[in-house]
Amino acid sequence: MNMQLNSYRVKDLYLAAYLYCEGLELGEVEKVGKVCWFNFVNKNKCEQLINLYWKNQAVSKIKSYTDAIRTLKDLIYSS
Repeated sequence: MNMQLNSYRVKDLYLAAYLYCEGLELGEVEKVGKVCWFNFVNKNKCEQLINLYWKNQAVSKIKSYTDAIRTLKDLIYSS
């Protein structure tokens, strides 16, 4: 399957951190002007988790979530 067809792109840092801490593979971080896009592999799993996130039904380990935010911020500001 084509990588782009099976990927999901988000710019919301906190949503991206949730997906990352849930174990989804981060394909790349793409900077477009002042906006950073986080590209995740496995579009179907992303959509399932995002649905839970927006319904306020997401359950995650808070330490993992906090670590994911730090990791993604490091990726944004390191380049």
